Amino acid sequence: MLLLLLLLSLPLICLLTTLHSLHTNHNLAASLHLPLIHLPIDGHNLLFQILGPLLFSIVDRLGLKPYLPHWTLYLRRGWNFPDKITTSQRLGKAWALVTPGGVYLQLADADAIADVVARRGDFPRPTKPYRILEVFGPCISTADGDNWARHRKVLAAPFNEHIMGYVWTEALAQGTSMAHSWNIKGVKSYAKDTRSLSLNVLAATGFGKPYAFRAASDEEPEMDDGELSYRDALRIILDNVIMLLVLRPRYLTSRFLPRSLQHIGRAAAAFKAYMVQMLHEETASSRRGESGSGSLMTSLVRAGDSYAQAQGGSGSKRRTTGLSVDEIFGNIFVINFAGHDTTANTLAFSMLLLAAYPEVQEWLAEEVMQVVDGRTVEEWEYRAVFPRLVRCRALMVSCLRHRKHSRITHAVRSAPLLPIHHGDPKRATSLLPNHPHPRSHNPGPARGRDKCACASRAFRLGILSRPICVPTLAMGSSY
Repeated sequence: MLLLLLLLSLPLICLLTTLHSLHTNHNLAASLHLPLIHLPIDGHNLLFQILGPLLFSIVDRLGLKPYLPHWTLYLRRGWNFPDKITTSQRLGKAWALVTPGGVYLQLADADAIADVVARRGDFPRPTKPYRILEVFGPCISTADGDNWARHRKVLAAPFNEHIMGYVWTEALAQGTSMAHSWNIKGVKSYAKDTRSLSLNVLAATGFGKPYAFRAASDEEPEMDDGELSYRDALRIILDNVIMLLVLRPRYLTSRFLPRSLQHIGRAAAAFKAYMVQMLHEETASSRRGESGSGSLMTSLVRAGDSYAQAQGGSGSKRRTTGLSVDEIFGNIFVINFAGHDTTANTLAFSMLLLAAYPEVQEWLAEEVMQVVDGRTVEEWEYRAVFPRLVRCRALMVSCLRHRKHSRITHAVRSAPLLPIHHGDPKRATSLLPNHPHPRSHNPGPARGRDKCACASRAFRLGILSRPICVPTLAMGSSY
């Protein structure tokens, strides 16, 4: 009886705790003197991140969305994409979301956003929400202060102009294979195919693991048994990353779980084994005095050597030098998870836009044909061709600017004043300066009123014979 009473009281305890946290955060947010929107659930709640998309999918299929309260919009993942500037126009250039988990200040003011970005000491990037990413070890996403600078110094080294030629060559090969597959077999899933392209380029250039392109139409059903390749292990991890983040690899291999979840656990174990193997190979090359593969792992291993050497030094030096083995593994996972996913999503969205606007395809093709001047793909040299592809770069920049896949988040460390002059935000949890606004950006293209957005840079450089013009609806804004 006592156990039953305890079980029945748990929902009530959770409800009271949630209401208390929401009330506390409301009192904190009230000091901002800004418009507030209250949410009963925090978007970072893990259980809600898993169940939320399923619940909203059911709501949408039943046609219940028009009958829901307006605040439910802000519970949806990526709510800022359909909302765009609507809420900022209604509430003002600064407003806040109040949840049981914190207070989230939303900025749509150019001066305030520039101030936040410039003053990193007062507005550090919060690390607590990202600690869930420490699946294989600490990483740059969860580092702050000097530790963040230490991680960034190591990770930035291999991503330079020297490796871009290799990236260019690999991307051309993968893109050519994808186009050939589409011409012969058609397109089963452009999203999966661009994801495969992105994964293959990252595996080859970052980790020295080249693979032939494999279209979605060529994929075979996954088998629960058998050895997985590096690419397949990584693909399974990325496709099921939420389960991996919540349950963790060591629990996913339990025999009491469904075979589908055990398969994710085996993929995580295989990926860890590949990382250990790559680490040992690069370490052996380093000890022999060889240059190694020149991949990201080479740079990480050298950083690991630096970290190991620093162990004999002072504590201060040890904290600011190199990377530990766990940090190497943690950063490899984050680079694959964050870097690959954002690249794949940008490519997929670009493909969708190009399919919707054939005139933009012709616009890009005109530039490519003029720049390559009849040469075969094998003759397209990075330094000779890429700098002249202004239209292609304009498309990518515009997609990244107006169809961004992540938010810019900052925590508030002290009580800094912002140029918006709306009170003291010292207790606000996060700043999310991601909202376009007519007072800060050109409102014409965002509304689709302009017929085109012209960019005459290529014409001025003498690359093209006439100024270039892009249909605004495909781009989203002027470039």
